[in-house]
Amino acid sequence: MRTTHLNHPGKTPRGITEQDVWAAADALLLAGARPTIERVRMQIGRGSPNTVSPHLESWFARLGSRIADPLAFSAPPDVPEPVMQAARHFWESALALARGEADVRARAAEAERDAAVSEARSLRSRAETAEATLQALRLAAAGAEAAHAERAEASQREIDRLVGEQAAIAARLTTQDETHRADLAAAVDRAVQAERRAAADMDRERQARARAEQLARETRQQADQALADERARAQAERVAQVQSYSRLEAQAQVLRDRVGQMEADMRRVRLRDRSDKSRAVASPLARMRERGRG
Repeated sequence: MRTTHLNHPGKTPRGITEQDVWAAADALLLAGARPTIERVRMQIGRGSPNTVSPHLESWFARLGSRIADPLAFSAPPDVPEPVMQAARHFWESALALARGEADVRARAAEAERDAAVSEARSLRSRAETAEATLQALRLAAAGAEAAHAERAEASQREIDRLVGEQAAIAARLTTQDETHRADLAAAVDRAVQAERRAAADMDRERQARARAEQLARETRQQADQALADERARAQAERVAQVQSYSRLEAQAQVLRDRVGQMEADMRRVRLRDRSDKSRAVASPLARMRERGRG
């Protein structure tokens, strides 16, 4: 295809305008070529892609309405036949390009809609999985709370049992001490050897009582420490479960938000799909109107 530059020799190049880009695009379409940024730049002979691109986008955006207007590409009635033929060729090329653009956009919108539906289904499945996991954690937390209460009750029963044993030992020691004192009073008149044996017995009893009291104190301390450790461990488990529950709640909310966003995107895609199809139908209707006028 032969490229015709739109610059005027001898003049300083001015900035690219929308009119320049539209004229170059019309010329390319008339020549049977699809207007692109690079082809328009070659047609004009200057201009950067950043300058040409928005004007070319506006040309494509208005192409459908221009095609729908029979006078947009028509020539005056008194023009020569070659010019009329060129105008008809221009019309047919623009109409074919518009239909192709509408088909491409419709296919792209359909592919985008299918991808959005697939992503929404995936997000919905993940949200349902997160909800099930959250329910399982709730049940586990309730079970852990019940187990903790049961262990605390068992620990309290063990403490009560140890305290009872301590009281029984103290009572037995008190009874033994009283008995030994009575025996000592009755044996005052006995021989020195008997007196020494009684004193040794009392000393052994005092040691036994001290050992029993020490054992009771140690047992109580161990029981208290065990109960404190169990309470601390249960509290740590409860905090960890609450934190895990909070994280899962946040993840489930994020997934629900993403599902809502995807559903909104799907609605926008469907609306855009309907709009593209409406524009695609406009071109055949324009042709029918032209034939009716002819």
